[in-house]
Amino acid sequence: MKISKQHLGVSQTAIALALLAAFGPARAEDGQSVAELTTPESFVSVGVAGVSGDSKDRALFGQYNGMRNDDFYGLLNFDYLKRDNATGTWTEFKGSNLGLSTRELGFRRDVQGNWKVKAEYSELERYYPRTINTGMTGVGTTTPTINRLAAPGTGTDVDLKTKRKNALLGFEKWVSPSLQFVAEFKNEDKDGARLWGRGYDCASYVCGSSTTAAISQAAFVKNAVLLLAEPIKSNTKQIDAKFNFHDEKLMLSAGYYGSFYTNSYGSLNPVVPNLFNNGLGQPFPGYPAVGTNIIAGGGMSLQGVLQTPMALAPDNQAHQIYFDGNYAFTPTTKANFKYAYTHATQNDNFVGMGLSGAPSGMTDLGGRVDTVLAQFGLTTRPIDKLTLLANVRYENKDDKTPNALYNVEATAVTPATTPASYTNVGEFWNNNHVTSTKVNGKLEASYLLPANYRATIGADYASVEREVPTPAGDEIVAGLGGLRARNSETGYRLELRKSMSETLNGAIGYSSSKRGGSDWTSLQTSAAAVAAGAGYGATVPASTLVGLSATTIMPMNMVDLERDKWKVSADWMPTERLTVQVALENGKDKNTNFYNPVAGGKGWRDSDFKLYSLDMAFALTDNWRLTGYASYGDQTLHINHSTGYLLGLNDRNDAVGIGLDGKLSSKLQVGANLSYLNDVNKYGIDAAPSATGAPASAANLAQAAIGLPDVTFRTTTLSFFGKYALQKNADIRLDLIHQRNRLVEWTWMNNGVPFAYADNTTVGAQQQQNVSFIGVSYIYKFQ
Repeated sequence: MKISKQHLGVSQTAIALALLAAFGPARAEDGQSVAELTTPESFVSVGVAGVSGDSKDRALFGQYNGMRNDDFYGLLNFDYLKRDNATGTWTEFKGSNLGLSTRELGFRRDVQGNWKVKAEYSELERYYPRTINTGMTGVGTTTPTINRLAAPGTGTDVDLKTKRKNALLGFEKWVSPSLQFVAEFKNEDKDGARLWGRGYDCASYVCGSSTTAAISQAAFVKNAVLLLAEPIKSNTKQIDAKFNFHDEKLMLSAGYYGSFYTNSYGSLNPVVPNLFNNGLGQPFPGYPAVGTNIIAGGGMSLQGVLQTPMALAPDNQAHQIYFDGNYAFTPTTKANFKYAYTHATQNDNFVGMGLSGAPSGMTDLGGRVDTVLAQFGLTTRPIDKLTLLANVRYENKDDKTPNALYNVEATAVTPATTPASYTNVGEFWNNNHVTSTKVNGKLEASYLLPANYRATIGADYASVEREVPTPAGDEIVAGLGGLRARNSETGYRLELRKSMSETLNGAIGYSSSKRGGSDWTSLQTSAAAVAAGAGYGATVPASTLVGLSATTIMPMNMVDLERDKWKVSADWMPTERLTVQVALENGKDKNTNFYNPVAGGKGWRDSDFKLYSLDMAFALTDNWRLTGYASYGDQTLHINHSTGYLLGLNDRNDAVGIGLDGKLSSKLQVGANLSYLNDVNKYGIDAAPSATGAPASAANLAQAAIGLPDVTFRTTTLSFFGKYALQKNADIRLDLIHQRNRLVEWTWMNNGVPFAYADNTTVGAQQQQNVSFIGVSYIYKFQ
């Protein structure tokens, strides 16, 4: 936690998070005397604030700042800072937002160069920005009950929130002039609930269509999606203790870091009545369980599946020992280094969490991951104009979690029976391992050319090796064509920077890289794949997998790619009063993996981004200052879906802001800020030809013609402050802010109609949200 010293009636935290406008903290002026610095100023600020609108008007405004529900709030901030000149002991006690649910308190006492103790406490409340209307009871508990509403919107509005309470204790001691001991303990309690849910589409061997001949399928619902709130009551403890050593050449830190997470809730156990909406919003019971004549032991009904316990985050802990530092071989040659070993475990008992059905002999996951991290870097300046840099980083993550069978998916009996029957000797999943080894390297040379040009050239390397399924068949991975055991990426960077004058500096940079890798481990189980030597676990080229299926999809983090990026920047200070900064960036990533030329490359194809920004500051006079900024960002992602859709996902945002502050008189200081942000997400959709080149289907053409609407977020904030000096050590401050938000999103609401779950629960937010804020504070300063 960090509490900034400030003389504000409304604290910087409260305003910055909610209003996109922050007023800078007070700081020592360059001309202050030693006496002023050694006799610091303290202050206390007391006031009141009012906010317009109700909780729905403030859904976005009050997400984090503690001003979501009430109309009036108390404002209390203080900073008491004292120095004992006889002993050199500093004492500080400060508080911020004490009238809000985002309150912060801090205490420290220290003698510089000898010892220091500190204690901090903070709270942060986060409201989910959308309102839930539901008939569910027990929201936020581990045993909620679903109750279907007669119609959407006829239930009770529920606002979900989480609250964090953080405490920190710290101690520092200089054991000797070159050796320091530092220790910190952090504790965080988190309570509340957040949006969650579950859904299921009945598999044929669980609650599929093969029920009984006398039952009409039309009288039942096959699938359902339900909203559930994840209950949260957890604790995280962190310990960091280290020794810092330094001499003329060596700086070294060595220590221990520990993290301990405890969750009071092991599982969510919903009560789900057997009544669900079909696609037209009509209520019907869910599919019943299939009988033992379909699969040995029978299946579960849709209701039964949706009532099974849902695991919540399990208890876990991690322990790390580390050392890092740097060493100066000569004044121009220095090395930096780091080593860390982390031992992480997760062994929360399944039964204690409320879970059953664990693999034979497994009472808990027995999770264990050991990570080794090592890094070494070297910088040197062999001649005045040349600087060289080299760096290498190694990380090995060793997953030693026992492998066990956690999930089984049945497959149809061959040859087919009537009615269809299934066997559990089919696809099955063991727990996934995250074992991997990563190596990153960097070389760079920078040379000062004539005419104040500086040229930099660099080379980068990155590789990763990971576990992939083996031919032994101890697990099956579904939904992808294959996985890659190894990837490597190499690239280069060029930059030319010039000091054109004392007032103008500019730079242009370009980087390019290519990623490749090993052959692919097949995930195919078909007879055709086995016949082609590409059965499950076989290592084959990408062309072999695409040859088996033109719609094969590979993970985007493993495919071959080409990556290019440009960046241009300039800093201009034509006068002592005016500074301007400009930055232009443009980049593109392209999937270059093998693909079927008729079907096209499936999955992620390419992405690009553009970012242009301008910042300026202008001192109009000695008492008035003007600031401003403008930026434009554009990011596009192209995806070729395996079932005939071409998707173009685009996110564009524009932002602009202007601020003015200064003194109207020796006693009156004022300021105003205006900011605007417009963010638009576009979901382009086109129908693609089939994998064989046949025209797009009528259904796909119809869907593409309908398309998807944009998701738009706009916010405009106008803020004003005025501070009047009643006397030398007392001020009164006024803050006025008006914010207008507009959120249009088809994901939760389209044309005024909210999304309805299978029990008619709805989620939505007021599209237009206007909020005004006024705060008045009295500030008293003393020494």
